[in-house]
Amino acid sequence: MPTSLEQQFIETPVGKVQLFRGGTGEPFVYLHSAAGDTTSGTLEALADEREVFVPVFPGFNESEGIEQIDDMEDAVFHLLDVWDALGLDAPPVMGLSLGAWMAAELATRYPDRVGALILVNPVGLYLPDAPVQELFGRSPGELAEEMFADQSNPMAQVMHAMSDWVGDVGQQVEIPLELVLPVYKSLSATAKLGWDPYLHNPRLRKRLRRITAPTLVVRGAQDTFLPAAHAETYAAEVSGARLEVVEGAAHLLPLEKPEELTRLVTQFLAAP
Repeated sequence: MPTSLEQQFIETPVGKVQLFRGGTGEPFVYLHSAAGDTTSGTLEALADEREVFVPVFPGFNESEGIEQIDDMEDAVFHLLDVWDALGLDAPPVMGLSLGAWMAAELATRYPDRVGALILVNPVGLYLPDAPVQELFGRSPGELAEEMFADQSNPMAQVMHAMSDWVGDVGQQVEIPLELVLPVYKSLSATAKLGWDPYLHNPRLRKRLRRITAPTLVVRGAQDTFLPAAHAETYAAEVSGARLEVVEGAAHLLPLEKPEELTRLVTQFLAAP
């Protein structure tokens, strides 16, 4: 049976931060996306072999301090504070989308604090010929079409139900408030980092050469939110990086293909 991750809280300079943690052994850190995904079959499977840490970024779920973070530079310093609070030196780091962008920024600025890098559908780059689709101001149902290859996924169904619920008082009972509020709270926190410029740092691409950690880039083949050129550029311009494409998955790949992602990550971390 996969190892479950338990909730705890740690103190950081910006306030109390929620953390999910489980397993024993070498450390492994996961940085979530704008969806606030803090659990998945991949993380539980990895916790069978490693100690997995999933810090919740300020403004998401129950983590405090988003008012003290204005940009990606603040986010990187916050991650360093989390590393220090947890006694982490240079763990392997996996991030999804927004979390992958944070991981890449950390690895370019402080390469000695990242032991290995796994970027899953990473945003963060400006590619004028391959624009990222709009995240803000769209209905949850529209986003579900791009985030999931399989619309029968439970989270996709919730997002579609949220779209149907808007303006219909009779359906409010069917969508628990605890599911609705985190979505809008997460989007608000994401906007602090990715509103303008939109989901990228114009200086990041020229800094990718500074990443020294072994790097794996994973793309969902059916991801229509983030064009393939983004994963391909990361893989081409980070020295020694490898690109893997997972069929049957879109942007929220860990929620659709956890077994495949677990296999790729396990093989990658086991390689010399």
